[in-house]
Amino acid sequence: MTLTMTTHAPAIGTLARREAWRMVRHPVYLFVLVYVLLVSGIEAVDLGLPSRDTMRSVLDSFGLMFFGIATFFAANLVASSARRARAESQLAAAPTSAQTRTLATCLGVLGPTAVAAGFATLIWLIEHVGTDLPLAQGPAALAVIPLCTLGGGLLGVVAAQWLPWPGAALIVVVAMIAWVVAAGNNVDLRWTSPWTMSPEFHDDFLLTAGSQVWHAVYLLGLGLLAGVAALLRYPSHRRPLLALGAALWIGTLAAYWAQLP
Repeated sequence: MTLTMTTHAPAIGTLARREAWRMVRHPVYLFVLVYVLLVSGIEAVDLGLPSRDTMRSVLDSFGLMFFGIATFFAANLVASSARRARAESQLAAAPTSAQTRTLATCLGVLGPTAVAAGFATLIWLIEHVGTDLPLAQGPAALAVIPLCTLGGGLLGVVAAQWLPWPGAALIVVVAMIAWVVAAGNNVDLRWTSPWTMSPEFHDDFLLTAGSQVWHAVYLLGLGLLAGVAALLRYPSHRRPLLALGAALWIGTLAAYWAQLP
């Protein structure tokens, strides 16, 4: 197994870079961008004249609404492109296995994640360069943006592998949005939501008393579990993957409990 992974490592790296580029430049980002810009634009008008605080608020909303959902669709479409083009039989003759290509697609999600991390850094600079804005967010709170991008992209790969039916990806997104809405309206479920807003903007004990650092660890665990689930679609290396998944599940559950107030 070690020899196989070592032999495939250069191919996986090359494929991962190609998949990352395919995701980052996917047209679906443009469609989601137009929608989010319209929503953010209306919010900006309601907030009044542009200012650093207004810009920060709009960018926060944009980052939470855009990157995760758009990357979900981009990763899902990239991961399912061969099946939709009926080219799976041609890829079967390639020297890399389907599981190796799936791993490369999962690693390719790091491309959009890096872009989202740069966006979160921009928000941090707006808050801290010059006179600090009141209610500035910490790095752990801003980490929600790239972590949701990572988790959203990996979930998109999972949906492509396990739900190969037209419209399945849209159903998954609707279910995710329903989860977020239900969690936001339920005190007991609030910290399960991936899009838990920074406590600096809410006069809510359950948010201010919780740990954003552990919440970031919880989101990372959810994302990695999605990556393992995508690879489990294939029979190769299932035992080590199941062992890894069990360890990640325990760690994610521990992070969930640690984040609670």
